[in-house]
Amino acid sequence: MHPKKIDVLVASVALACVLAAPALGAAAPGASVPQGGVARWAGLAAKECGIYGKRYAAVDAICYYPIDLATSLGRHQIALWDQDGKQHLGFVQVEEGIFLEEDIELPPDRLRYVDISPADSARAAKEAAETAKILGGQGGVAQFSFPLGPPAHPLPQGAEDFGSVRTFNGKYSSLHTGRDYPVAEGTPAKAVADGTVVLAADQFFSGNSLYVDHGGGFVSMIFHLSSLAVKTGDTVKRGDTLGVVGSTGRTTGPHVHLGLRWLGKRIDPGFLLASPDLLPAVGPMTAAKPKAATQAPAKKKSKRTGKPAEDEG
Repeated sequence: MHPKKIDVLVASVALACVLAAPALGAAAPGASVPQGGVARWAGLAAKECGIYGKRYAAVDAICYYPIDLATSLGRHQIALWDQDGKQHLGFVQVEEGIFLEEDIELPPDRLRYVDISPADSARAAKEAAETAKILGGQGGVAQFSFPLGPPAHPLPQGAEDFGSVRTFNGKYSSLHTGRDYPVAEGTPAKAVADGTVVLAADQFFSGNSLYVDHGGGFVSMIFHLSSLAVKTGDTVKRGDTLGVVGSTGRTTGPHVHLGLRWLGKRIDPGFLLASPDLLPAVGPMTAAKPKAATQAPAKKKSKRTGKPAEDEG
């Protein structure tokens, strides 16, 4: 094996061992974070961060830790490497997220998304396999800062639908892993940060869809556009027009669907469109464990009695 490959392998194994180490003591810095949330470790001039056995670049000298909406509850070890290369260890205490159950009635002209033909089912499966390859991001230097830019101007209050289990016409279910914003048809849809369009395509469930890689393992998605203004391979800047808001695919009306993946983790876009100062901060944990500042408001808890048919953005 080439010496450089050996060095990379050794570094990867070492990181995995660090992040799989026994639980830290009570004095270790930590943060309480809901499933689908993001923790923030500021104040140490970070160069790199570590979680899930992965080491990745800090954003504006701050470490952020994305927590998937299905991350197991309890403590998860995290790491921060400062500008001098010194390692600091802490943890995130993952708390249960509260998600909606939604019953949605599609109009007669959209029943193909409920009574799905074999051809459409095969198409959707092929598209899901293609997008799965890009949702982990390409790594490299982060090209984004927080808060992210809004995906439309003006951006109304989003629906409390991140992580919801949706049942369509009483017999077809999906897991909604983005957030919907009731933006008027014809409104320009905007890039939330600099990046590269890794996929621009008409997809079965999500209609005209855009996937933008922003570096650092961070990918944004905007769905249901009436038309696209960019193509696969284009580079974009924060605020650039990507397309026009519409209602293509499985929808009941025009809106912006914004989805985010960071290190492949499904996170609530609402957290990163707001000030990063509102994110749960890694620091000393008291005996009375604090709740995350951005803990989602009370919702009807999803029973999750069965696995949804597919992961919707």
